[in-house]
Amino acid sequence: MQAGLVFCDFDNQNVLCYTENRKNVELVSVANRNNLNKAICLSDLTEMKNVQERLQNAGFIADVYIVNIATLYKGYF
Repeated sequence: MQAGLVFCDFDNQNVLCYTENRKNVELVSVANRNNLNKAICLSDLTEMKNVQERLQNAGFIADVYIVNIATLYKGYF
């Protein structure tokens, strides 16, 4: 179980994770607890905003929001 902040889509149905080769990112469903455990998770809000800006500038993501992962664990499990 992780603690901190993660990137989610608008509906909080998907979280941002690295792909298996760790060179790309993808949104995966939070319906599976293992997917939630693989999410990109940081404890510092400033660092999350920096990562979000870099990913948007690189074209990897368009619209993701920063959410506390505890709300996802509480809402789904």
